[in-house]
Amino acid sequence: MIEDDARLAQMVGEYLGRSGFAVTHAIDAKAGMALLQEPPEGSKPELVILDLMLPDMDGLEVCRRLRALPGESGQVPVLML
Repeated sequence: MIEDDARLAQMVGEYLGRSGFAVTHAIDAKAGMALLQEPPEGSKPELVILDLMLPDMDGLEVCRRLRALPGESGQVPVLML
């Protein structure tokens, strides 16, 4: 999840966690792209929840850059908030 609103990120993360999903959170576009390019060991993102209004980059631009990544990383589904 790439979301700069900590309260919203916590709430969404809790709901997803209760439903059995593992959630990794990035506070801005730079950190989110870094996580997507080099996911933590043993994890592969199955969905990106993306805020449209991030402090360092527009969510649409993040999505464009994500789609430009090679292989499966660029094909991950994106849900925009």
